[in-house]
Amino acid sequence: RDYGLLNYFLHTLFHIQLIDWLNTPQFAMPAVILMGIWRFLGFDVVIFLAGLQNIDKMYYEAAEVDGATGWKKFRYITLPLLSPTTFFVFIISIIGAFKVFQEIYILWSGPGGGPLHSAMTVMIYFYNTAWGQWHLGRGAAVANILFVIIFIITLIQMRLSKRWVFYQ
Repeated sequence: RDYGLLNYFLHTLFHIQLIDWLNTPQFAMPAVILMGIWRFLGFDVVIFLAGLQNIDKMYYEAAEVDGATGWKKFRYITLPLLSPTTFFVFIISIIGAFKVFQEIYILWSGPGGGPLHSAMTVMIYFYNTAWGQWHLGRGAAVANILFVIIFIITLIQMRLSKRWVFYQ
């Protein structure tokens, strides 16, 4: 299992020894993270594209008349007007990170959590507790605690967003 595109580039460009991503405990979680990034990158790009298309061209034309460079247009027009989109993607990504289950289930053919449980997430723990050990009450408690944690983090992000999210 020490093959693949990433191993090829790491070995060819940097002469790094081939890595067995799925069977080495210290590389199990990075493998899940890379898979998650690759999985949701297309979704995030589509959301950002929609956000970019929503920015009115009049702002860029006015900045051009004022003599703004490309960097200044990006810094003072694009970034502030993309902040609601960035905020949405950020919240969805945080919630998605807490709910990682199927990647681990697929990569290691079951809810084991990777080699030596090194890729154990809250959802894998919930699944093992509720359905693997049939401790349904404890599993429900884990799910409710996860909900409360996600809710609190989302509330904190909503409060902090008043400082950096600009709505037209």
